[in-house]
Formats: sequence, C-alpha cells, structure tokens
Amino acid sequence: MFQMIREAAQNHDQPAVGGTRFMQCRLPVALYEWLRLRAFVNRTSMNSIVLQAIAEMQCETPEVDTPLALPVIEGTSGGVKFNVRLSDNLYEWLRTKAFNSRGSINQLLIAALQSHRQRKEANG
Repeated sequence: MFQMIREAAQNHDQPAVGGTRFMQCRLPVALYEWLRLRAFVNRTSMNSIVLQAIAEMQCETPEVDTPLALPVIEGTSGGVKFNVRLSDNLYEWLRTKAFNSRGSINQLLIAALQSHRQRKEANG
C-alpha cells in the first residue's frame, strides 16, 4: 500500500500521456513584465499562466485545422526569452495550429497571452 502511495506522489507532476518539453519563446518586454507581476501577485508560476492562456485559446478555437488570424507582433527581437514547459500533446496542437495559421508558435503564445491579459484586465 505504501508503495502505491509513493508511486502516485512521484508521478503526480507528470502528464498522464506523453512527455514534456521546454520551448523557448520571446515575449515583448511589456507582456513579460505583466506576466511576471501577475505570477507574483497570484502566487503562481508564469508557466501556469501561459498554460491557462493556451487552454482558453483551445476553448475558443478547438479545431486545430481552423486557422487563426495572428497579429503582427512588434518588439520581440528586443524581447525577453522565456522557457515554457509544454506536454507533447499541447506542443503538437500549437505546432499544427501555427502551421495552419501560417504563423509561428511564438506568435500563438503571444496572441494567447494578450487575449488572456485583456480578459483579466476587463474583469478587474
């Protein structure tokens, strides 16, 4: 019985299916600073906020084949590098969505975070 509890505790942080991977993205400085402040104020990780923003994007457009109109993002060349931990399934969804939208995964992440930020600021 103790062995089962120990195994459950060790495997709790791992996704049920597939592995995880780190993806480096580049965020505009203002968006990165907002993300950092939001994580500090809410006592959560920046990665969990990014994952929440992606989940909201998936709810809005669940069909991976449906392209999104991605905005042109300025300020990423002088932006901040940020590592995001993604499950293999989520990475594949982002990769396919970016391909069908004729954009990059980085553009998708920025669009998801900007949309998430607007919702949070509108709700107070």
